[in-house]
Amino acid sequence: MSALIALGVGGVAGRHAPPPAVARAEGVRWVAPGVLARLQEPQAPAQVEGRRPVKLGFINSQAVLEQHPRVPELRQALEAQLRQWQQEQTDLGNRATALQNELRTGQFTPNQRRTKETELTGVLGDLNRYQTEIWGSGGEAERKEQELLQPVIEAIDAAIRDIAEGEGYDLIFDAGGYGGGIIFGHQSLDLTRRVLDKLGIAPPPPPGTE
Repeated sequence: MSALIALGVGGVAGRHAPPPAVARAEGVRWVAPGVLARLQEPQAPAQVEGRRPVKLGFINSQAVLEQHPRVPELRQALEAQLRQWQQEQTDLGNRATALQNELRTGQFTPNQRRTKETELTGVLGDLNRYQTEIWGSGGEAERKEQELLQPVIEAIDAAIRDIAEGEGYDLIFDAGGYGGGIIFGHQSLDLTRRVLDKLGIAPPPPPGTE
């Protein structure tokens, strides 16, 4: 069972590569699009002779992630790494800009100009490769995101499986995040609170009771 949980970082994870030199580490949002768990083969919803009706449930994975105690430390770790990558990209961009200014305003012999132009071409190539390797699909930012989230994903998966297998659920869908797997679900099927309980996470106090 695979929990399809993804971390969107100000438009910086592989699926949302930033424009050149403007990647942001601020505003980390934790979202979980799609179906979180499919536990058994689907059966016909109507009662069939010799077979029970399908038992369905859903969770709000966004709520689980927002209340998971490890999320703040993972956010901080990701932001620190993003800032480092951004600084390295900025340094390359600054070097390219300095070379462009030198070529525009400096006085060079033909050989000196060719040398500067070759250096500028190399720096621009390095900058382009860096942006692709870090921010592109399947790049370092996306891999770092997956690495940090893996322990949380595994814990949530285990909690969902325990509930599903222990209580006979056939399918559990994700109603949280962007593009959730369902558009309507009766609250009696909402297992979000059960998953939080399995993870040992206490619900936040009702508004106005703090």
